[in-house]
Amino acid sequence: MKNYLLASLMVTAIALTHLPTSHAQFENLVRHLPNKANTLVLFNMEQIMASPLAVQQKWKENEQAKFAAGLMMVPPQALHLAIASQMDIELMQPRWHASVMDLTEEPDMLTVTERHGGNVDTISRQDAAVLPNNTYVVKFGKSIAGVMYPADRQQVAVWIDDVFSMTDRKPLTPYLLAAEDFADKKDVPIILAMDLKHLLSPQFIRHQLAQMKSLQGKKADLDQLATALSSVRGVTLGIEISDHVTGGLKIDFDEDISASKDFAKALILETLGSHGVMLKEFKDWQVQVGTKEMLLKGSLQSSGIQRVFSLFDMPPGFQPLPNASSTASASTSTDSKKPDPKLMAHATQQYFKSINLLINDLKHEDQEHQTTTPGLEAIWYAKYAAKIDALPILHVDPEMVTFATQVSGALRQSQNAMRSAGARTASRMMNMPDAQVYNYKYAAGAGAHYGPYYDSIGGAYAYRYQYNPRASLRQDGEQLAQIQQQETSKGYASANNIMQEIAISTTEIRRKMTEKYQIEF
Repeated sequence: MKNYLLASLMVTAIALTHLPTSHAQFENLVRHLPNKANTLVLFNMEQIMASPLAVQQKWKENEQAKFAAGLMMVPPQALHLAIASQMDIELMQPRWHASVMDLTEEPDMLTVTERHGGNVDTISRQDAAVLPNNTYVVKFGKSIAGVMYPADRQQVAVWIDDVFSMTDRKPLTPYLLAAEDFADKKDVPIILAMDLKHLLSPQFIRHQLAQMKSLQGKKADLDQLATALSSVRGVTLGIEISDHVTGGLKIDFDEDISASKDFAKALILETLGSHGVMLKEFKDWQVQVGTKEMLLKGSLQSSGIQRVFSLFDMPPGFQPLPNASSTASASTSTDSKKPDPKLMAHATQQYFKSINLLINDLKHEDQEHQTTTPGLEAIWYAKYAAKIDALPILHVDPEMVTFATQVSGALRQSQNAMRSAGARTASRMMNMPDAQVYNYKYAAGAGAHYGPYYDSIGGAYAYRYQYNPRASLRQDGEQLAQIQQQETSKGYASANNIMQEIAISTTEIRRKMTEKYQIEF
């Protein structure tokens, strides 16, 4: 089961592998991406399917069924996929994202709407479709399709006009362009790159360094270190697939960072944790520090890959719906409108596996609490709830669909429990002496706002800091730690109780479905 999950995730969420063709493969796709992205993801499905692990575990089998069940995130028709987004790095939320893929068959907008709903459209003389999930699909050529979220028709029109404005168009920043070039030339299976240039000031970083546990007791010039860290150019995650999966995390700087060699790994892990993107595998990775780069390398598991790529919404499938007559002939029922029991059993089983995969990942996160704040961890609960809501339900048992709705609702309750812990922490911090050293900026969904500087984001929650140079530099660290520990424990306890209820419901629905369909769920 574990290998199957790894296979399906690899085939889906991280498909970048050996490029058997030329350097122009991703270069042509990237030319079709929108401007002003700070994040890039590249997938090469051809290379993944040719890897020893894919051949051994037969990833190629039943691609369409896996994709329909949500176990495969890259459409089976895609040979290569490029995703660009403008990401709020602090909150790890995309302001917009777009994907472009080259396909094995010509994209048809009517087929897309038949499978996913929505309406066909024409924008700037290009065939398009707007889907119910707030996305636009665009046909750029005979084998190239693009997808943009949100479905802003004017923004999509600008995107299309830009793509056809020049043949040698280069929409990426220099850092992201280097990542694309690296994927093309070095045969790296998966690339995720973020351009971080000018993200944080030395003053902000200097204040944060003084609070970091990884630097306590270390002989470090914090002023010099803050200056060096503020010169960060970007971070790139590369994933390779042979008979196993390995990854490398590279952080690039403009300034000399070699002085951090003795504590670089601990510093990186604490920083990743504070932003909610810590993976358990990172703890075992080896670190190398050069003059202007830090590099971590090690093995990757399916749960870590899933966590990383859950930040991105994958494009819809382009496969036509099954022919109604073939479905009817396969059915043993005299009622042509009644689904084939075997088809429903398989669809329901795959649907349950998808839900259980997400639940198990969050259970593991609950046990380790790798993100250092409940507000940041709540982001994953919201994202996983949304992914469950978005799973295809065609031919799925209605009782299983009801169970999924209850699970996604419970995950949002867990999200709210941890989000409330952050709000209570903020309230208590504001009553501390010299609390305005940094103004805690909270962001919450559903119209709820916390802190003196607020904004809302769809369904997710986190907090950031705004530097106040006129405030006192004194802060009661002991009291702050006590407040955070107390409120964090309350938030996690409430969320854990909800997850235990989900576990009980999961066991019950598994028993019911196994008895009903006489196959193991």
